[in-house]
Amino acid sequence: MRETVSRITRILRVATPGDAMLSKLVKSLVAVVAVLAAAVLVLAVVVIEDAPSVPPQDAPTAEDVAKAKRFVKDVKSAARAGSGSAGPLVVAEDELSSVARVGARLVPGFRGEVAVEPWGVEMHASVPVPLPGSPRWLNLAVTVPRFETRLALGQVTLGPLSIPPGLALEVGRIGANVILGNGLGDTAVTAASRMAVTGDTVTVALEIDEVGKNGILRGVFGALRGNSMPPEDLSDAYYVRIREAMDRGDLPIRGSYLPYIVFTLNAAEEGARIRGETPSDAFTAAFFALTRICSTSDFTLVVGSLGMSASDISRDWRTECSRLTLNDRIDSRLHFTTAAAIQAASNRNVSVSVGELKELNDSLSRGFDFTDIAANNSGIRMANLFMATPVGEWPRLIARIEAEEDVIVPYDDIPQILSRKAFSAQFGEIDSDRYRAMLDLIETRIDALALHAPL
Repeated sequence: MRETVSRITRILRVATPGDAMLSKLVKSLVAVVAVLAAAVLVLAVVVIEDAPSVPPQDAPTAEDVAKAKRFVKDVKSAARAGSGSAGPLVVAEDELSSVARVGARLVPGFRGEVAVEPWGVEMHASVPVPLPGSPRWLNLAVTVPRFETRLALGQVTLGPLSIPPGLALEVGRIGANVILGNGLGDTAVTAASRMAVTGDTVTVALEIDEVGKNGILRGVFGALRGNSMPPEDLSDAYYVRIREAMDRGDLPIRGSYLPYIVFTLNAAEEGARIRGETPSDAFTAAFFALTRICSTSDFTLVVGSLGMSASDISRDWRTECSRLTLNDRIDSRLHFTTAAAIQAASNRNVSVSVGELKELNDSLSRGFDFTDIAANNSGIRMANLFMATPVGEWPRLIARIEAEEDVIVPYDDIPQILSRKAFSAQFGEIDSDRYRAMLDLIETRIDALALHAPL
């Protein structure tokens, strides 16, 4: 570190000869940064532990996913109501535990548990730390006592250290503001105006209208992407472009959905190359628009109204795409498009888990279907490919898509609808070796698609 400071100082002296005051100022700033970095390093050594405080967790069940989905809907409903007419958010301990198991599926290795006590809520989390050698863990424990006017933490521990609750809340607020943007840390801290406990049930009064209106969700997905989400009017522009092509007859209203995929990819490539949009924004906005037109309401359940304006671009559109298919199935079109859009929103591995969790939820009513996961993962991999490839190479990728089997996995030998009994008999449980082997087979088949051949 001392060598780095000296090197920076020498560079400054060359760049600004005679400006000793500036050189001293910058040297002081570098020294402060060095001290802070050393403090962070020391803190990391102290708080990182050899073992997780939370025991291993079972994979989420279909019931867990259904409860988590209901929890999200209840939060959004209570948030929309704000301080108005609708009732507060009411959630039981078993629902919170289900949310924790489902949430852990989205973060590899994460473990979390929630307990409702007469005095409030206790939460524990263990996060794996990628360090050389044996696995290391960051353990966090937080208690939230009942409150009447404003959220206040009870106890906070990070590894073996006890953190002052007020300091922990303030650091969390500032961190969320910086990472999520738009003052969303302030919004989150002031979101709940009251929390009461009755038995194993928590009742929370929410004073927030940001959950499904591009607020918190926009910040979360922007943080996952590593950059901001595309502006709403950009998605609107792609929506109109696709709709106008449909009404002109440039796109079919029955048969294969493939022309819509190719059209949307070409439109995104043109936006990035000619109209000056960033490739990430162009792809994301284009597939948000396509999802609004030809996919499913589950998209808005996951990402809220990201990239969508409050007005619905209402015109007298004459054509629809509800009859179009992929692999001769309407539901495959929905899965493929929605997964590609969510992946574009997150630009990480979130959609892989979302697709799997969605299939678990659907299995309650109709059985588990690996072909749905194949459609999901095909859309995810397409999104990943385009967003990781320079826009100048996009035309070469698009030219490879001549038939459906160039972009989506054929369903040969992939099990379709299995009852829960049949799934258990053939694959055991989620995360079993047999289950993972089937997911690996799907990924291997995606690797073999013409779209994914090396450039």
